[in-house]
Formats: sequence, C-alpha cells, structure tokens
Amino acid sequence: STPPVPKSKPPKKGRSAKAHRAPDSPSDYEDAPPPPVRGSGHAAAKQMSSPGFDDDEDFSARRPSPAYSDVGDDPQHEPKNILEDVPETTIGENVTVNGNLAFEKLLRIDGSFEGKLESTGDLIIGRSGTLIGDVEGMGELIIDGKVQGNLSANKIELRAKASVFGNIVCKSLTMDPTCVVVGSMNINPFAPGEIGLDLKEVKPPEPEKPAAEEKPAAEEKKDEEPPKADAPPAEEKKEDAPPAADPPAA
Repeated sequence: STPPVPKSKPPKKGRSAKAHRAPDSPSDYEDAPPPPVRGSGHAAAKQMSSPGFDDDEDFSARRPSPAYSDVGDDPQHEPKNILEDVPETTIGENVTVNGNLAFEKLLRIDGSFEGKLESTGDLIIGRSGTLIGDVEGMGELIIDGKVQGNLSANKIELRAKASVFGNIVCKSLTMDPTCVVVGSMNINPFAPGEIGLDLKEVKPPEPEKPAAEEKPAAEEKKDEEPPKADAPPAEEKKEDAPPAADPPAA
C-alpha cells in the first residue's frame, strides 16, 4: 500500500516568517528589522556592532555623548603641551645661577636658580630643579621640583615630586596627590583678582581722593577779612602864600 503523504505545515505569517525564511534576494536583508538590544555595558555594545545595524544610521544614534569622547585626536582641541617645546634657556642639573634672568618664551630649570625671573612666557622646573624667588605674571608653570617663593601665573601644574613653600595665585591649578604646598591659595578665573560667593569678580574699591591740605589759621583769617576800600585821595596842599615883599630902602 502507498504510505500516506505527510501534510505540509501552513506557512508562517508576520515578522517571524520573514526573519526565518531564506532570503530570495539581497533586498530581503535590508527589509528585516534590526535585532533588539538586550542587556547593558559590553554586551549591549557588542550587539550594536553586529551586522544587524546600519553603521551610518542606527549605530551612530547609539554613540556616547561627545562630552565623554576623546577630543585629543582633533588638532583644533588638542591642549598645549610645553614639555614638547624646545626651551630657549636650560639651567642644567649641575648649574647654579644667581641674579636676574629675562627670557621670552620658555625656560627650564634642572639645576638651581636664585633671583628674579622677568618674563610673560612659560616655566618648567624639573625633578632636580630648585627655584628660590617669586614668579609673577607668567603663562604656564610645570613644577616637579622645589620652589621657595610665591607663584603667580595663568596655569600651574604641580607634579608628583613638587614642593612649593609660598603662596599660589592662578586661574587653573592641577595637583598630584603626593605634592607638597605650604602657603595660601587664590585660584579663580579672575586671578589675581578675587571672586565673591556669587562667583562674580569682586572689583577693588576705588582709591579715595586725598583731602585738601589745611591752611594755617593766620592765612584763613586773612582770607576771611573783607577787602579794604581804597583810601580817599589826600587833600591838596594849600597854595603857598606869595613871598613877602622886600622892605623899602631907607
């Protein structure tokens, strides 16, 4: 006898039918919806990188916020690194300098300097460097050595072996947890000015005008006396009498 012919199952309908059947053309891949993302963290990122997502549209919509992206690859946003610049002057590790030193762009101290620095440029103090003196009005300081003096600059970076014995005034400060600072700090966007509790600049009071000098009492009385009227002209002297006539001769 002829074996019974098995009945074929009815074709599936809906999304599952389209997802499980063999594609007839490459366009069937484009019509299929992307798989749902499940989980979080690495698993979710792995699913988003699967071929089910279009690289230009779907995956770009799931990228992290630009605030957490690395901007170091963009040369326009790359921060300045003075360590890569060639210093104009370098005080070597076994060199000691005393006096005044003026430079334009960049100075590196790996030895010892004591005196006054005159510049609006940048300064690097290496791990073996020592500076004894104040720094005023400079751009950026990178310190990994020892400083005895007050520091005033736009930006200051204190590295692991840095030690500062003095006051610090700057707009931006970066400190390693192991550095040493003995002194007061004034760090705000308006430095060397001060900032209030409302985060606005505190303008210094205008200098008072000097009071007028007090005049001596004698001069004050003289000024208070009214001017005297002009004296009347003196009376004209009476006309002189005519001379007496000579007596007649005898």
